[in-house]
Amino acid sequence: MQITLKRLLKLMGDIKKGGGKIGLCCGAYDLLHPGHMRHLKSAKKICGAGGVLIIAVTADKHLAKSKGVGRPVIKERERAFSASQLRSVDYALVSPYETAVELIHLIRPDYFIKGRDFMDYETPYLRREKEALKETGGELRLTTDEKLSTTEIIRYIKNKLE
Repeated sequence: MQITLKRLLKLMGDIKKGGGKIGLCCGAYDLLHPGHMRHLKSAKKICGAGGVLIIAVTADKHLAKSKGVGRPVIKERERAFSASQLRSVDYALVSPYETAVELIHLIRPDYFIKGRDFMDYETPYLRREKEALKETGGELRLTTDEKLSTTEIIRYIKNKLE
């Protein structure tokens, strides 16, 4: 279901009363592709039976800064809609924040789930996300699916067209 952050926060009490684990994935989800679908299916499994998977799509203004000219290809509301249509996704929203830190503090997920490419990856953002998880009692979990990125797909298409 596509949802606003405000509405999701109003529902969080009911979601937590359901007893299942809450997982949070954040990302661009620009040009939704099989890599995203595998990752989100694995993320839902991490949440377990009765678990809830929340997807936070990076807002256009933040994505344009991090990915560069011409990005995103698909506007934020459409990216959230596309993600919300996947069977593994319970709620999809557009995040108004530049990083996941604020969302972690608001949603307080049991699991903050990233792809395996973050296994040996350390950034200031990731350090702050880990600190937020420690403060809220959540944990970082990684999926093990093969990485496929929208940036790589775009690069491949550009090279083929040239």
